[in-house]
Amino acid sequence: MLWRLKEGKFFFVLGVLLLFVSAQFIPSALPGQENPMVLIQSGTERVIQILHESQSRQAPSLRHRKDEILVIVNEYFNFEEMAKRALGRPWKEQSPEKRQEFAQLFKQLLFNTYINRIENCTGSNERVFYDSEKLDGDHALVKTHILYQGDNYISIEYRLHRDGGQWQVYDVVVEGISFVDNYRGQFGSILANQSFDSLLIRLRQKVHQSS
Repeated sequence: MLWRLKEGKFFFVLGVLLLFVSAQFIPSALPGQENPMVLIQSGTERVIQILHESQSRQAPSLRHRKDEILVIVNEYFNFEEMAKRALGRPWKEQSPEKRQEFAQLFKQLLFNTYINRIENCTGSNERVFYDSEKLDGDHALVKTHILYQGDNYISIEYRLHRDGGQWQVYDVVVEGISFVDNYRGQFGSILANQSFDSLLIRLRQKVHQSS
């Protein structure tokens, strides 16, 4: 079945990622202009606070803030690059119009899915550790892990690319599972037997169902 990812940890971390970008307007720098480690850290440290506020009704629910969050998410995530990498080789075979629609549908599906999922997170007793940062020209890798429920932990790697002086996330690896690679496998399975237009139809349906 399309979009059947490993749930639980994977959805929690990616939901957290969406939450942190909704909270960050740092006066000293525009989004993406910090170094990659600071970019990740500055947002993640407020995740638990945002969860508590929404669940305690001190602030509007995440669903009521979707438009606000989406505007800011676009500043931190390169969704076109994510869509391109997730689709793989077939990306080059599509017209600019179909690429644009695919990227937009892909972004909207992810956003709707994780906004819905994150509302089920408890937001309590999680601690985030920032392990290392590796720079290679305009690419960066930030390694972190989340400690939760005692001694349990999730390892997370953020892959970023700098374009025009701005760092943006294009992939997340949760305990060795690449977000982009996961979707590439699913898209590849569909396109092995169906057309790209059929994939677009399925994406439209999924976006509608998740709205």
